[in-house]
Amino acid sequence: MENKIWKYLPKKNQWIVVLLVGILLVIIAIPTKTNTDSMTETKKPTTEQNVTDIEKRLVAMLQNIPGVGKVDVMITFRDDEQVEGILVLSEGAGDAVIVRNITDIVQALFDVEMHKIKVIERNSTN
Repeated sequence: MENKIWKYLPKKNQWIVVLLVGILLVIIAIPTKTNTDSMTETKKPTTEQNVTDIEKRLVAMLQNIPGVGKVDVMITFRDDEQVEGILVLSEGAGDAVIVRNITDIVQALFDVEMHKIKVIERNSTN
């Protein structure tokens, strides 16, 4: 009768697989701080001066792109310091390729949805 019971129990290989699957599930369930969480914390401006510095750096970078021309940037933030919207005025914004490049760059830098970024052609007389 004892032989019949042993016949139905999992073999050694099956126990190892069950153990490894259990360990994997525990590892997956452990919460960790992601890199994106720490990156957004460092991006958060805390003062008006920080916002101005970020805008100036973005202007300097965008003006180095061929065809963009002179650029003005305005970034608005919510109370929780999350980017609410970005306005870019560019002399080259009459060209759809330039607008797409600017939008892609801003979206990558600030991790905002595309509908929160507006690129408009700037008057060349300003």
